[in-house]
Amino acid sequence: MAHPLETVIRDADGLLLIGNSAEDRFPALSYHVYTLIKKRFYCFDMGGLTESRGPTKGGKVYTKLEELPDDLGDLAIIWVLPRTAFRAVELAHEAGCRRVWFSFQTGHRDAVARAKELGMEVVEIGRCPILYLDNKSAACKAHTLAVKVSGLYGKPPRTDEAEAKRREML
Repeated sequence: MAHPLETVIRDADGLLLIGNSAEDRFPALSYHVYTLIKKRFYCFDMGGLTESRGPTKGGKVYTKLEELPDDLGDLAIIWVLPRTAFRAVELAHEAGCRRVWFSFQTGHRDAVARAKELGMEVVEIGRCPILYLDNKSAACKAHTLAVKVSGLYGKPPRTDEAEAKRREML
């Protein structure tokens, strides 16, 4: 039986990655993996970065919500520092996303509460979505193995504001 988070990320019909290069939180490895597996995604950078960096250099990165395509899907993946997560949630909502996934070291209880106030479904707080994909980079495979050994991989999704303080990578 598949983990619920595996189903969420696998079945997402497009997604919006939100990062903030001004905080050194650009999701370069995620950008790379989604490109490799041909997952439809769009990347928005709160810090003004217009091209991806990391393993997939030069890919399109948006800095204005009105420039995002209409087919971005309903899932936002937040990759910012916790202090910026509240604003990232608002941007995701303004972009039309109805679900939000706070990746590791991203969640903040105020941001989780804001998502819920806006009627957004919080699908996870604290785990990287790449963990639940089949095709990934060597670094992501190593991270997945560590998460599985720790026992966190199989635990149910964390979706409550109180859980936002638990921002472990493992």
